[in-house]
Amino acid sequence: MDQSFSYSPFGSLGVVACADARMLAAACCALLSVHDNLSTAKARLFLLAIDVDESQVVDIENFARHHSINIELLRDSSPAADGAALGRWSRATLARLYLDLNIPWSIERLLYIDADAIAVSGLEALFNTDLKGKPLGAVDDYLMPFSKKIERRQEKIGMRAGARYFNAGVLLFDWQKCLELGLMKDARDTFEAQPEMFDAHDQDALNIAFEDNWLALDPRWNTQTGILPFVEKPGIRHFTGRRKPWHATVPWVHRKMKPYYTNLLRDTRWAEFCQKSALLSQVGSFASDCFTKLTTRSKTAKVREYFSAAALGNTRGGVVSLVNATMNANGSELASEEAGRSRRRGSRQSAT
Repeated sequence: MDQSFSYSPFGSLGVVACADARMLAAACCALLSVHDNLSTAKARLFLLAIDVDESQVVDIENFARHHSINIELLRDSSPAADGAALGRWSRATLARLYLDLNIPWSIERLLYIDADAIAVSGLEALFNTDLKGKPLGAVDDYLMPFSKKIERRQEKIGMRAGARYFNAGVLLFDWQKCLELGLMKDARDTFEAQPEMFDAHDQDALNIAFEDNWLALDPRWNTQTGILPFVEKPGIRHFTGRRKPWHATVPWVHRKMKPYYTNLLRDTRWAEFCQKSALLSQVGSFASDCFTKLTTRSKTAKVREYFSAAALGNTRGGVVSLVNATMNANGSELASEEAGRSRRRGSRQSAT
């Protein structure tokens, strides 16, 4: 297949996923799904593979060859597995914080996608998003409709009360601006100063570094499990939660995705990655889904209201400011980008 790049208004495009040996198959499927959903523009596919041996590198190459794509392997620049900077988190979990040490500087627009996410419809609109001068586009985290939970997290990690908090499973970077501002290094330094403080590991650190300096995207570009019922046409499905489509017990809402993975991996060394689902487990998944719907109606209503409004705002060409209404913020205005960066620098200096 011709791998030459088509014209893009943003020049060189890149897509990156990160995975250790356990998640290589899923990460390769994520990259392939993005490739297959770009009909005009072409993007370089990068895989930051952590702690893989030569036989696993061959598996990656064979997968790429089988699907007629090119996957560029990147060197892992995260700390050693026993490094103090890691705290209790694995290198694969923290790999996003080290992308600036791995991704070529020639990339202008970079899409990061979690290994447990998959593109399911055309992505040109996502790559062509006007980020309005911001270095990052992302989707609100599933927790955003729950003010007390998000306030506790933000207070613990030192974020401004009332700030939006994004899910880091799908991130659209203006890569040149990120590098110029040193934002990935900011996030990395923040995490390495106090790794045990962050319950959501690098996602917390990224939210601190990009605080008040990112554009909220339509939820369809990171349709997390909890918001899937309220997104009319997902562009990227993100399988948040412990159970994934390739597990023996599949969440009922993701049941149709297992055949997708099975088909992509059928003639590869990873054919056994998708575990077989017994009839009993399928019945249990359906029953669990019904029980959850019956017992979480008020919670579901909050999520529907928040993310339906977010989608509507993006459809109208704007970004919805939902934080004050949802979180009962005190009415203070957003801090400027420079003020936010100064505050974060001060916090890091105090921590060290």
